[in-house]
Amino acid sequence: MVIDMGYLSDVLRDEYGNLEVREVYSSKLGETDVEIVEVSSGGEKFIAMFQSVPVKDGIYKWSLIITSPHNTRTIKGMDRLDAINLALRSSIEAMIKGIKGE
Repeated sequence: MVIDMGYLSDVLRDEYGNLEVREVYSSKLGETDVEIVEVSSGGEKFIAMFQSVPVKDGIYKWSLIITSPHNTRTIKGMDRLDAINLALRSSIEAMIKGIKGE
């Protein structure tokens, strides 16, 4: 499996049906895919930027920045797709809890 343009939007829509996802920007800069989305949940919003570039044999160099009115999370790594999915889910769930005040 590969990371295609729109990957973050797809993950958010597939994993979190209660989120409203609006793609703000999506582009390929050289080998790097860049995606910025606005996500709404219960009247609160956060912005997420995801970028990835294939390195070799299904390994990607990637980064994620998520910003809400109350918090910013930045994570990055060089992983296979399954590890990226796990990191995304963990960060997104933490952000959702943060904007709900949990």
